[in-house]
Amino acid sequence: MEKIRKWTRAADRVLGYVTGVLAVLLLVYSAYVLCDNFYIGQNAFSSWDLQQYKPVEVDEEGRMDFTEIQKINPDAVGWVTIFNTNIDYPIMQGKDDLEYINKDLYGNSSLTGSIYLSAENDGEFFDSYNVMYGHHMDNGAMFGDVDKFADETYFMSHRKGELLTPRGVYDLNVFACLKTDAYNTEVYQISNLKHKKLDEIVQYLKNNADRFLEVNHTETQKIVAMSTCANATTNGRVIIFCDAVPKKAVTNGNKLTKPVSTDHLAMGHNTWGSGWAVLNLVCVLIVWFTLLPLLSIRKKYRQISYSRRKRKDFNEKVQQLREQQKESPLTDEKETEMNMLARLVKDLRFFSGKLMVGTVGEILLAIAAVIVFLLTENMRTPMLVSDRWTGLMVGLAIIGLVIDFIFFRYRGHRLPDEEQTGKETEKTISSADADQNAFIRSK
Repeated sequence: MEKIRKWTRAADRVLGYVTGVLAVLLLVYSAYVLCDNFYIGQNAFSSWDLQQYKPVEVDEEGRMDFTEIQKINPDAVGWVTIFNTNIDYPIMQGKDDLEYINKDLYGNSSLTGSIYLSAENDGEFFDSYNVMYGHHMDNGAMFGDVDKFADETYFMSHRKGELLTPRGVYDLNVFACLKTDAYNTEVYQISNLKHKKLDEIVQYLKNNADRFLEVNHTETQKIVAMSTCANATTNGRVIIFCDAVPKKAVTNGNKLTKPVSTDHLAMGHNTWGSGWAVLNLVCVLIVWFTLLPLLSIRKKYRQISYSRRKRKDFNEKVQQLREQQKESPLTDEKETEMNMLARLVKDLRFFSGKLMVGTVGEILLAIAAVIVFLLTENMRTPMLVSDRWTGLMVGLAIIGLVIDFIFFRYRGHRLPDEEQTGKETEKTISSADADQNAFIRSK
């Protein structure tokens, strides 16, 4: 029956530990998912380092220098901006309409993708009808602001924009917003629409658009449409349509060349770097947990003063017994007690030294872990599982655990014990109370 109770208690403890570990893992994973979603959304905005590559005008004819951005990716065919919105991105064009749906300017896999021109359109914007695509981000990044144009106030106050191409600049004027689905051939059958008369497209929008503004299209050379998903339906789409009016003379001349500047190097769709590793932070926490164990910090560092006090008590007892030995021979029991206490004094002296060395080592290691993390990681960047510094951080965590295991575990001689009525008790070999002796036994 006693064995059954022991096994039951052991199983209960194991079950409690497993449940606790699973709960912590689920909590950590949930926090990771929330942070990851946050960073994905944040990194979809057009960041400072990406803006460094926004083309600039280089001659009186209005031609733009795309040299630097095309050095990064030759698929960059333009740059679109709608003033006072989050739409301010390079325009990519892949071999098909799926290439840049989950790939950024730098060729990296990205859930937010890129703004891209339909593969059916001409990459130099010769077509009269051009369609761009972008993800709808709830925080307004990418084409997340497109669906806001369904609101009349927003529509009327955010109509102006700009399209930069290697051949020149176009002023954009939003004149329509259409809610539709992905199967609408009147707006998505680009192969038939790109050479269609603009008046026919405008007339369709006048009859079907949710927002439409009567404007003079006499100067319009082309229409630029920006399409994104609608939250309400699976295949729902929202599109805004813009007149594209040449701001400067758009020529067919050769693209300009200019040495790539080395003053700035883009790091990705985030401002501060490629990302920080969550495993590296976990390793820092492990190092600090060995230094400052939760709920047991007093027990851990109380060993320093307690071992010194016990060593002093035992040493005094040894000295008393030696004085008695000088006066008369000790009994075998007393001599055994004296020798045992002498060994304990020696072991406790060594253990006190180990505690001091271990404490200093853990403090230095914790400081080093924080410094390395701060120098190599930036938590304002996207969250990664690991990076090139993870091996070093794991090494520091392992060193912290080894220091704790070696320096804070008593491995010297222990006071003997015996079982009485199923409980451990100390032999009467010193005047130390049972609680103090239990401490020595446990180490």
